[in-house]
Formats: sequence, C-alpha cells, structure tokens
Amino acid sequence: MTIGRRRFLQGLGVAGAAAAAGTLPALAAAQDAGARAEHVIFELPGLDPAHDGLRVAQLSDIHVGPLTSPELVRGAIAEANAFAPDLVVLTGDFVSRSPSDLEDLRALLGGLSSPTVAVLGNHDVVVDPRGTAQVLRAHGYAVLENAWTRLRLRGVPFTVVGVGDHHTGRADVPAAFRGLPAGTSPLVLAHGPKTADRLRALERPLVCLSGHTHGGQINLPVVTPLLLASLREPYARGPYRVGDVRLYVNRGIGTTALGFRIHSPPEVTLATLVPGPPSPRGAGLGRGLRRPDGDAAEAETGG
Repeated sequence: MTIGRRRFLQGLGVAGAAAAAGTLPALAAAQDAGARAEHVIFELPGLDPAHDGLRVAQLSDIHVGPLTSPELVRGAIAEANAFAPDLVVLTGDFVSRSPSDLEDLRALLGGLSSPTVAVLGNHDVVVDPRGTAQVLRAHGYAVLENAWTRLRLRGVPFTVVGVGDHHTGRADVPAAFRGLPAGTSPLVLAHGPKTADRLRALERPLVCLSGHTHGGQINLPVVTPLLLASLREPYARGPYRVGDVRLYVNRGIGTTALGFRIHSPPEVTLATLVPGPPSPRGAGLGRGLRRPDGDAAEAETGG
C-alpha cells in the first residue's frame, strides 16, 4: 500500500467516524451479505459481429486477508459464474499485506468457470508479484503485465491487453500494445484507473476495466471527492469517458486499512460489449444484458 492510499483511508476513517457511529454493525452485515451485481454495456468500435453481446465478468481488489471474509470471496466467484460469462477478468490486488495471504488466495480463488485473464495490483507487487502470479496461473488463469493475449471466443479471436500497475511504476502502455495488429479492438485491463490517461494518448477506441479505488470505500459527500482530488485520483467509481477510452472503475470485493465500507458496497460487474460507431462521438454507456453462447478459449500472446 502506498503512503498516499494509507493516509487517504485514514483520513476517510476519521471523517466517517461520526457518520458511521451506531451503524457499523449494519455496514459490516451489508458487506457480509455479498457483492452487488452491476451491469453495464460498452460500445466498442470495430468489435467483430460474432462478439456482439460478449459477456465479460469483472472481479477486482479481492484483498484476501483478515479484513475480507472467505464467504465474501467465494460468494463473488459464484456471482461471476452465475453471469454465464464468455470471459472473466481480474483487475488486481488479490492479496493485502503479507506473503501468508498467498495461501488464502490459493484456497479461495479457484473455481471460475470461464476463460480468465488477470493483471496484478499495487498490493500484489509490494507483497510478492511472482508468487501472486504463480497462484493465479495454478488456477488456470492467464496473467498479463504489459502484454496482450488473443483468446478464441465464440469461434473468433478476441484480444485482451494487460497493463502493469500504474502506482508501483510498472505500467508500460507502448510495451503492452507492441505487436498488436492495427485495427484490433482490444479490451484493456489495468489495476489503476489513471492508466486511462496514458491509453488516451494512443488515440484509438478502447474499453478499459480497472479497480484500485474501492469506489472510495468510505463514500461520503464532499469529503471523499476532496480527499480523492488531493491524491490526484480523478476516477473513483463507475464509467468515465477519457478521450477515446471508455473506462470503468470497479468498487472491488475486499477492504484494506479499514474493514468496512460506507455507501460503496462490494461489486461484481458484468460488462456487455456491443459494436460501436467508428467515431467516439455518439458512443455511450447503458444498462442491459444479452446471453450469448460461449466457446472454449485458445490463447496467442504478444507484448
């Protein structure tokens, strides 16, 4: 955890103490009740017609450890599987603070039933990036860092780009896209939402799924936006447009520093991709679902 993130959460804890007085048991019960399913549609120019309605389940910021219950993690995995997605993506911060978290990760994170691609977060990098990646791969999940992979979904290649963690200085957007054919419409995974600012410089339509912020975790009017602004974290939760980049910030599953949330419940996202117009003008976000037929995945990597 960076000093900035720690101070941020400590500051929110002080600010939220009065607001949370007498309500912490209810807040803890709400978190233990499970993650909230969120549904969003992204228009992606150049998407192959076979991928119209492609279903992508996203889990982020699982943070196995003493502040995240095993029931919450297993429930989130069950929720992701219930979406019957074509693809599952994991956007970092699987562990919390200790290498011992890797054993919990090994025990809890298996069982995703669709092809799964992951990127690491800042906690993973600080605790043990190699060990975290090994646990993920042992479960059959691909791990990308400044690289891309091509999966065969519904019989047609689909490209996923994984960018390294922004907050620990491992993000290298040019390396992540190196060798990717022109005209490809990839899905981008990046733990830090601010990676979208670097993706914007590519001047190509992209969808980027991220996490990191926990949606503020303690989400109080005025206070949380001011503290996020002081950390130069402009993307807190939900959808954003950053130039040609359509960014989504997942609130995550677990917690760090403070073991509760206020007005920012845990989240499992289903992102549905549909073809969009060549220009970002007129492209949008909405809510809705379609249930496509899935296909086995075949991987080709680059970067």
